Amino acid sequence: MRISLKYLYGVFALVIVLIFGAVLVYPDQDLHLIFCDVGQGDAILITKGTTQILVDGGPNQKVLSCLANNLPFWDKTIEMIILTHPDNDHLGGLPDVIERYNVTQLLSHGLINDTAIFWTFRDRVLEKNIPVYSPKAEDKIQIGGFSLKILSPQEKMGDELVWKKETDAQVLGSYIYSIEPNEASIVTLLSYGDFDVLLLGDISSQVEEVINTDEKVEVLKIAHHGSKYSSSEEFLERIAPDLAVISVGKNSYGHPTEEVLERLRNLGIQVLRTDLEGEIEISSNGKEWGVEK
Repeated sequence: MRISLKYLYGVFALVIVLIFGAVLVYPDQDLHLIFCDVGQGDAILITKGTTQILVDGGPNQKVLSCLANNLPFWDKTIEMIILTHPDNDHLGGLPDVIERYNVTQLLSHGLINDTAIFWTFRDRVLEKNIPVYSPKAEDKIQIGGFSLKILSPQEKMGDELVWKKETDAQVLGSYIYSIEPNEASIVTLLSYGDFDVLLLGDISSQVEEVINTDEKVEVLKIAHHGSKYSSSEEFLERIAPDLAVISVGKNSYGHPTEEVLERLRNLGIQVLRTDLEGEIEISSNGKEWGVEK
């Protein structure tokens, strides 16, 4: 059987195209921080190389578009999901994420928000046998060449029995939120070399006061979509961010409030908002950093 030179050239050209295409989509080694445009909610994707962490999942399936646009088509693994607290605007998209991707680890409270979306989420976590850890302040995680430090809550919330299949309904009832869910948000300091990012969930200024850090950060995720009850002037002065990102969409709460925007202006802090900018991407090599255009 003879194989023509034309056929061999065609196969060779196809191989070159495939190799070139793979190089183009293979991730670089910078850290990328993507604030997904999910409307009134939070969904933050952290990537470095082939390591991906998703902090919250927004209110709906919009987070899936963000993941599809920012992850290689061949990579269906998310190394970690951090659910700061299970209010619907942070949780709503996560059941679909777990359905579409292989999730290696979940960081979440051992507390329950008694809503349909929470129970759906819990069922998916259990079906996929995803390990769950309830973090507390001073916990440190090294992953993918960068680090995560938990700054709040000060102690584990609830009980990890919530994430066990054999736990019955009577036991689960004792772990339904008895405190304001926003105040229990998992607060994370992300560090990569000299580049630091503070992710606040939905905490109020009362919780900001007890966060144990005076470290200046380059980027701050504004708490609670710009609520006037968060982002106190004292706190903003203490951590002195260069850039504040507000994850927000159309809402009836007046977010972001003029009070917060004025504090940021008075301190000379640059502000980017997902309702005005759409998806926001920041990258860093551990020394320099910038907003992707």
